Amino acid sequence: MKTLQMDFTSQDYYRDPAAGIEQLRRAGPVIETRFPIVGKMWITTTYEAAGRVLKDSQTYSLRKEGGGLGLPWWMPRIVRTLANNMLTMDEPDHTRLRGIVDEAFRRRAILEMEPRILAIADELAGELFTDGSPADIVERYARKLPLSVICELLGLPLADRPKFLAWASTVSRITGSLVSFWHMMRGLSAMRPYLEERLQAAREHGGEGLSPSLSASKKKGGVLAPTRW
Repeated sequence: MKTLQMDFTSQDYYRDPAAGIEQLRRAGPVIETRFPIVGKMWITTTYEAAGRVLKDSQTYSLRKEGGGLGLPWWMPRIVRTLANNMLTMDEPDHTRLRGIVDEAFRRRAILEMEPRILAIADELAGELFTDGSPADIVERYARKLPLSVICELLGLPLADRPKFLAWASTVSRITGSLVSFWHMMRGLSAMRPYLEERLQAAREHGGEGLSPSLSASKKKGGVLAPTRW
């Protein structure tokens, strides 16, 4: 196992991430490096190594001894809560939680969303040059498209989507600076009560998207994440 210093927030990495990843692979299948804010981490660089780590839950764990995530001690509680999700769970909790949301991500469900996803993509493409040319395709298209699909998947009201996109964008823009971290915290702090409100509304009145399904799962005894922030 080797240690490699790489700045994942640098312009050089953003311009050619494939070259950076290839550099990691040349260093070995398991590399120690540093991520913005989080700090030192071990990462796998090959499909085989990643598969071994993900499948061997007896040897590898996403959690420290005692059950906590390996986050810095000073990390705010809201970040720790959001990090405590299905993706950071070991077995058997991962499979249990995955079963709750599986239906929304089955091939049939995704194919049913295809026309709406294509419509969103066409709409964003049509608006790409409304503020003039040239246009920032990352900011105005590549970043907006997946977030807009997430809004659709959750069944968020159309009127609420611009503010949700703004909050979510602060999270996707995180770099190694304290300023970006502060913006992320502001976005998360605003997003939290809104999502709690939407889940409560789905619990009481139903609706479209994934939110009512998550609410129904919780009523049946499923737990997706801690309810205390």
